[in-house]
Amino acid sequence: MFAKILVAVDGSESSKKAFAKSVFLAQKCNSKLYVVHVVLDWEYGGDSAATFELIDELRAKGTELLEQCKKQALQGNVQVETVLEQGDYAHEIIEVAKRKDCELIIMGSRGMSPIKELMLGSVSLKVMHHASCPVMVVR
Repeated sequence: MFAKILVAVDGSESSKKAFAKSVFLAQKCNSKLYVVHVVLDWEYGGDSAATFELIDELRAKGTELLEQCKKQALQGNVQVETVLEQGDYAHEIIEVAKRKDCELIIMGSRGMSPIKELMLGSVSLKVMHHASCPVMVVR
């Protein structure tokens, strides 16, 4: 049904549920799973050494999260590839899905920060409106 599935993760409870659903669906459909984490870089502003250190720290945490997800997917006998991107959440998720020819995007309904989500607009809503493939939002 879906040969390639992308799931976006950020460590939130909502994204953990989305990840679990993506592994289940990948098992049932014998799909390749792409697990993507995006580090939002413009939020921190400036080009100081402290900003670059913070972004490096966030990238390291993202890499650790992706490795945990990869391990869980492999335990479920799912073919998996991890992707770490930097930029706008929705834009990067959509671009990775296009680049990898994904047939489904799965994501949580809420991210790490409800306040940031209100300020930025819903990432899941942006992805649903601009993605060229179906989007499953998991609550």
